[in-house]
Parts: sequence; C-alpha cells; structure tokens
Amino acid sequence: MGRTVTCPAGEWTAIFNHAFVQMPWDWTVTFTAPDGGAIVGEVVEKRTSWIFPNPPETRTLEPVMPFRRGWWNTFYSVRVRPERDVVATIS
Repeated sequence: MGRTVTCPAGEWTAIFNHAFVQMPWDWTVTFTAPDGGAIVGEVVEKRTSWIFPNPPETRTLEPVMPFRRGWWNTFYSVRVRPERDVVATIS
C-alpha cells in the first residue's frame, strides 16, 4: 500500500509537486470513490526541461493511471479535479 491523497469533488488537488528533482521515476496511481461510483474528472500534468516549460498535458481521470517523471523534468506536478470525492493511492 502506498501514500494516499483525498481529492474532493470539483477541486484541484496536487498529487505530485516536485521542484529541482531531475531523476526519473514511475508511479501508478489508483483512484477509488468511497461511494463506489464511477471515476470521472480531469488530470493536468506539467513538466519542465531545465528551465524551459512544456505545455501542460490534460487527460481524462481514469481508475488506474501511470505517471513518469523524466530525467530533466526539474519541475513536475500532477493535479486532479474529480467530479466526485475520490482517494488516490500512489505506488
């Protein structure tokens, strides 16, 4: 079992917010709804390469999502905005 983050419905919640980390890393995040409902919402992933920003990547929130921070992603963040309360389990 990994770290958990509670993500309230309709609010942006940071799952990752790393600064000055340049080592690659992989995570799998599992989203579950306490009420057992569908996992619906959006995810915004932002990366920089050294000091040069890349455009944010927006994806649909899914029950299981992989994330990868690359070698030169000096600043890396992932935020989620679910349509219902969810719990993110990071492994």
